[in-house]
Amino acid sequence: MTPEHGLGAVLVAAALLSIARLAAAHLRAPRGQRPAAWRTLALAVLTAASALLLYRMLLPPMSAGPDTLVVLTADADGLPVPVSQQVIALPEADRVPLGATRMPDLATALRRHPDVRALVVIGAGLQPRDRDAVGGRALVFVPAALPPGLAELQPPAQIAPGARFTVRGRVTGFEEAQVALFDPAGRIVDTGAVDDAGRFQLTGTARGAGATLFEVAIQDVDDSAFSRVTVPVVVDEAAPVRVLLLAGAPNPDVRALRRWSEDAGSTLRWRIAFGGGATAGDAPALDAASLAEQDLVLLEARAWEGLGASARAALLAAVRDGLGMLVHAPESPSNALRGWLRSAGLAVETGRGREWRVDAGPDDLARLRAWSGPGSDDAPFDPQLAGEAPPSLGYLPLTGGLPSAGPGAGDMMRWQALGQGRLGIVTLADSWQLPLAGRADLHSELWSTWAGTLARPGAADVAGFRGEARVGERVALCGLDAGTRVLTPDGQAIAPLPDPAANGCAGLWPRVSGWHRIEDGGALFVRGAEEAPGLRMTALQGATRQLARDGAETRAPAPPAIRPIVWFLAWLLVTAMLWALHRTRRGRGPQAAGV
Repeated sequence: MTPEHGLGAVLVAAALLSIARLAAAHLRAPRGQRPAAWRTLALAVLTAASALLLYRMLLPPMSAGPDTLVVLTADADGLPVPVSQQVIALPEADRVPLGATRMPDLATALRRHPDVRALVVIGAGLQPRDRDAVGGRALVFVPAALPPGLAELQPPAQIAPGARFTVRGRVTGFEEAQVALFDPAGRIVDTGAVDDAGRFQLTGTARGAGATLFEVAIQDVDDSAFSRVTVPVVVDEAAPVRVLLLAGAPNPDVRALRRWSEDAGSTLRWRIAFGGGATAGDAPALDAASLAEQDLVLLEARAWEGLGASARAALLAAVRDGLGMLVHAPESPSNALRGWLRSAGLAVETGRGREWRVDAGPDDLARLRAWSGPGSDDAPFDPQLAGEAPPSLGYLPLTGGLPSAGPGAGDMMRWQALGQGRLGIVTLADSWQLPLAGRADLHSELWSTWAGTLARPGAADVAGFRGEARVGERVALCGLDAGTRVLTPDGQAIAPLPDPAANGCAGLWPRVSGWHRIEDGGALFVRGAEEAPGLRMTALQGATRQLARDGAETRAPAPPAIRPIVWFLAWLLVTAMLWALHRTRRGRGPQAAGV
């Protein structure tokens, strides 16, 4: 119920109760003492008029000028409509009030009313077909209330296999609601409560490459299209990251990093120094040609100490050309290493050691299995990990540079752009304890996040798309090669229509819902026309509000048809007449009282 409806209901109820009291008192009075009928009728009429005028004084009806067009869209019922001779209803409007004209689209209405310079849009908002017709006209939007349920959803962008992803959204109409994220098998991956603004954040884990569907649902409410929404997740099968690992001595961290690289599908080359000039591994020479073939260098601080000046210079030159490099310094870096980093633009300082414990995930066994994955043949999932805290790890807090996003502490890793590449340093010690404790997933998440931050970027995505795609609505795909086709779920191949004025983008009008495959790579999920109605209504309102902000003219909402002071004076006059009639004895019975 809108506030306008609530106020009207209160005033109507109060007026009816007062009139009922008058009628009951009139009928209960003995015939000789009964007040005159005209008195009771006048009191009832004045009571109803006072309530009506009070409503109009508090919520005066709006009016629209002769150059303003009132546009009714979906869910416009019950919303205040300005008084105007130019009122149209678009096809989505449920009912057409008296005086309104049904129109097939906004462009047709504007052709019939060529003098219109401003629009008042009422309801859910303008459909995509009508937005271009607004042009530079001023626009005032009177939105309908959003239905209870999921109103916003932000799915993750394309992610790598095994990476952790985040789903954000907003719930309306429920206080203290709990939301849950379900994986494709229907298992709960994560749960969380909404904040005061109704917003939430859930996390999940991507498995194999490909396109899949998760679900977000509001718990403990009736299952409906408003309370449960599918979440498209695209796991990108990108080219493997080429990693070069340089260690100063054999240690458990090297073994854990080699296993992480293998599980992540990276191409690893490595070298371990044993002292006295002895080394092991297949690392190439540190020259420009060899480093150009790598995406990320993991460099132990002890290994850096053993490099010559030419190798150090080659590494920095390679970073400037696009290479990513992460220096692992679990102990305080030497002055020489600190100066070398400073010369590359990464000036960092370390503080006293701290302890840090990674988030172990859910305590429930089924949720933990869905959260961390089934494991592998030689390291299967251990049910005893549920509820068991992972080991705490030490690190040296860093200042300077930029912090990396991800599960680690914000001052554990810092990085800085250098030319086309990125250079970083991390001080976490003994991360090998995580896979030893059965939490290889947590170890992988840490190092994969840092690698994704620093590694040389791969090729750009084949196609780019923002927002939601729906059946029957235009989708703009950008970055497509000439002749690229889109394969629909029913096996048809559609050629997007190029738009020469849209910087290489092309238009697509999906006819069926589901995953659409792009020939050169990538996937596009298309929702049904009536799917996720809460998300659809939020998108309509957001696009219409954007048109109101982008209007070439600025105009305040339409003024009231009658100024509030006029309604106030009329209400004051009628209420004074009602009070005076109550006080006078005219029309009372010989001994009537209290009426």
